[in-house]
Amino acid sequence: MPSKIFFCCSEPSPEKGETSIVASDEIVEKMEERMPEFMAKIAEVGLIHGSITGSDADAGTHTVLNTTWKSFLGTDDEVEAEKRARKSHFSKKLNFFSNGSAEFVYGPLNPVVEHEGKRAWHIPIHGYTDNINMATNKFGDGSAFPLEVFSIYEQLLEENCIDIKWQKGDVLLLDNFVVQHARRPGKPPRRLLASICK
Repeated sequence: MPSKIFFCCSEPSPEKGETSIVASDEIVEKMEERMPEFMAKIAEVGLIHGSITGSDADAGTHTVLNTTWKSFLGTDDEVEAEKRARKSHFSKKLNFFSNGSAEFVYGPLNPVVEHEGKRAWHIPIHGYTDNINMATNKFGDGSAFPLEVFSIYEQLLEENCIDIKWQKGDVLLLDNFVVQHARRPGKPPRRLLASICK
């Protein structure tokens, strides 16, 4: 996971398209208040998280982050892709689907990590898009999450986030270890340049 993310607004959306940011330690604290049993089990057995890429039909579009596994890993060979996913992205497993998409599987691991005295929630259980089918989650023992976890998590993010309204030339630096970010829907064109630091 990159430690810092730089954003620069080259072209703001004419309507909406904000970037939402939220302090991860606040999310951990609120989740422990609202879902103590869930958080206790996560700490005990961990989380298995799956992030699903775009399909072959999504290649070259902005449908999902990093489009397809082929473009993300720089190969169209499944055996080589699995090696690269394990080595560079710490994925435990890579599941391939008939439509050309793939699922990166991580864990079991504890999604709460301490960084510089703050406990941060490191894994977005809702995935990286608005499509709930682009992510899978279960406890480290293989059991399913309670359904209310997702709605409570989303509610906490919404209640505690700040929306950054972009103007041309704006620059934003985020500590990716302690701040989560997401994109609000907006009208095109919208162009944000990003640079990451390990």
